[in-house]
Amino acid sequence: MTAFADSLGFNKGTAAFPANVTEISKFEVKLDFAKIIAARAAAGATALSAGDSLEVIPLPAGSVVLSAGCQVTSVESTNTTGTFSLGNTGGTTNLYTNALANNALAYGITNLANPTVYGSADTIDLLINTAVPTDCVLNVFAIVANVSAS
Repeated sequence: MTAFADSLGFNKGTAAFPANVTEISKFEVKLDFAKIIAARAAAGATALSAGDSLEVIPLPAGSVVLSAGCQVTSVESTNTTGTFSLGNTGGTTNLYTNALANNALAYGITNLANPTVYGSADTIDLLINTAVPTDCVLNVFAIVANVSAS
C-alpha cells in the first residue's frame, strides 16, 4: 500500500481555511479517475494499485471535521467491483466512508455524530480498497470548523 501525497490529475488545494470564511468551511475536491490516471502516466508517476491511498483534503491545524464523505457522481464502467473508504492513512482509514461501491450513484457518509479534532495539520485520505477505477468520478467533501486561536 502506497500513500500518495501528490495531486496529479486533481486539485486538493492547501491546508488553510478560506480567507473569506473564518468559522465553518466546506472543503471539496473532484476526483476524476480518468484524468488522475492520465496525469500520473504523463508525469511518469507510479500507477495506482488496490490498497493505495490519495491525500485528497489537507486540513489546517485547529480543524474540527463535523462531517465528511464521498459521492459517486459518475459510475465506473470497467472495474466495477471497486470500493473506496475515506479517513486517515495510518489512523482510521474508514472514519468518514466505509466501502463505498464505485458502480452506483451514491453517497458514502459515516460517523456523522462524532466530530474529529485535528490539533495539527493533517489530511483526509481516500483509500482504494479493491479494484482501481478507470473512469469513476467522486466528489469528496468535508465540513470543517476552525477552532484555532485567532
